[in-house]
Amino acid sequence: MRKLGKAITVIILSTLLGIPLTILSLWYQNPPGCEQLCLSEPCLPNACMGGDSLTAGFPFPIVHDDNAGSPVHGWGRIGVEDIQNLNFGAFLLNALFYGVIIIMLFAITKSIFKSVKRSRWLG
Repeated sequence: MRKLGKAITVIILSTLLGIPLTILSLWYQNPPGCEQLCLSEPCLPNACMGGDSLTAGFPFPIVHDDNAGSPVHGWGRIGVEDIQNLNFGAFLLNALFYGVIIIMLFAITKSIFKSVKRSRWLG
């Protein structure tokens, strides 16, 4: 039972450590370079089609651009008003994703330091 509690603690801590990286992932927008709304083909450079085509977050999209709820100058951009469309499940999956990466980096670093310490002790 002790190992299960330790594993749950590690999962919770890694997810909490992944939350800041998840928030930073909102800078990743898909399609990239979408700076204005395009209503008809052909679109100008740096323009994207209307609807829910603009998303933010990596690897899973967390926020979708909501043209109906955004002010006119916010169409085609992710803004504060789009946070109300937050996909909480994708947010937690992204936090877990980044948390697992953090735990893997800690484990690899710990393993490297252990092997260096052991080689110095033997040599």
